[in-house]
Amino acid sequence: MRFLAWNAGWIFAVGAAVPLHAQDRGFWWFLEPGRVLERCAESSAAHTQAGASLDHLNRRIEQLDNAGSPSSAVDELHALLRSECFLPAAETTRAPRPDTTRSLKQWWIDGGGRDWLASFLQLPRLGPANALTPHIVVPADARKTLSLNAHRDHPLQRFLCASSDTACGAITKGWKLRADASFGAHRALGRNDMPATHGERPASGVNVTSRECAAQASSSDSAQRYQAWRSCIETRRPRRVALPLGEFKAPADGWLVISGRRGHYDFCDTTRAYDLATGAAFISDNCSGLALKRDGQVDISATDGARAERVRAGTVSADNLREAVWMMMFRGEAQEVQVEAEYYPLPAGLIPVVRVRQEDDDPDSTGLPMNTGQTVLTWRWLPPAGPALVGELTWPGSYDAAEDHAVSLLDVAEQSLVEGCAAGRVPAPAMFGSRRGRNLNDVPAQAIEDLDGDFRKAFDKWKSLAACRPGR
Repeated sequence: MRFLAWNAGWIFAVGAAVPLHAQDRGFWWFLEPGRVLERCAESSAAHTQAGASLDHLNRRIEQLDNAGSPSSAVDELHALLRSECFLPAAETTRAPRPDTTRSLKQWWIDGGGRDWLASFLQLPRLGPANALTPHIVVPADARKTLSLNAHRDHPLQRFLCASSDTACGAITKGWKLRADASFGAHRALGRNDMPATHGERPASGVNVTSRECAAQASSSDSAQRYQAWRSCIETRRPRRVALPLGEFKAPADGWLVISGRRGHYDFCDTTRAYDLATGAAFISDNCSGLALKRDGQVDISATDGARAERVRAGTVSADNLREAVWMMMFRGEAQEVQVEAEYYPLPAGLIPVVRVRQEDDDPDSTGLPMNTGQTVLTWRWLPPAGPALVGELTWPGSYDAAEDHAVSLLDVAEQSLVEGCAAGRVPAPAMFGSRRGRNLNDVPAQAIEDLDGDFRKAFDKWKSLAACRPGR
């Protein structure tokens, strides 16, 4: 069982994945701290040249072949950002580094990158026709791409599509839409937030955020007020979990074995095996309820004495199972990013001038919180050929949106169980042990060893269960 660290009644998974950043904090290394960055005067020659250069880059990006390399266009983008009239972009450390043409185009067009650069030449004026106000553009993050072209050594390479293969990944397109909707709902419901003891969720919406950040910045020195406001905006920009760009194949076969404790006061130590090809299911549950002593400590002897074992076989929906396993595999690839550009009204009296300052390092993260009703399940997927994959899930739900969706899909698949004979036999433990698993989620070695031990014990019980006769 995983060891967890306690904090104010909540648990934090030690070593939990920190959301990946799509940007480069060191892009503005050449700017000397203390330098004042003002915007170019619209009547200046530099401003005219900057506009022409921006138009040239825009045409070039729009004409790029999606299958081609973006490196030359990205170099031009970075050179433009480091030129005189675009240096005020240093108000944010998120200089984009798109890894493919698809990523570059999405950031440039849908993500507001083009509008962001243009805003340093002239602030956009938005709002009702009779009340147009200047706005600051906060661009999206440049999304990473996961494709076979650049990731042939990736643990999930067998499920990656080449960027030129338009037919690849058709089965999972709907799964991606469902995942994206789940991620959005997860954020909207605040289920990825820290517990309430760590503070209430800030109000949302660009107008509200702009006003509240202005109030927060009002205590700053007048020369630093815009920078304080812009920093506040940056910390409160809307971010959500998203899968990488790219198309992905679906797992069609192989066996999934998953084990661990489900429940808290009333719990089951479970080991389950599922065949992705047929939906064959084998289940071994050992259940009890925590018996407590007068001092509140767990009475281990009484708890174990009340255990009840149940061994079952049957069939689950293979389609639901495949989607669950797909999300279990890819959930570690999801990132927390800003997916769309945001336009914040500039408060009256603030002049967009920034002073270069030394950036602090990102604070250390203890990972996502867990509560005492959550447990960690360990899983292994064994394909017909090639290396196995191992991972973990927080049960019965997670503050991580991608993991939470994977758990929900697994629950949906398991709820479809029809008990009876199983359409196949579970591979022997020796088969699982003969192929080393590639670790997707930094699963501790002890957890993998426990999974293998649980499977060996359950297999001895499953051997006596009847298999379906031909034709059934």
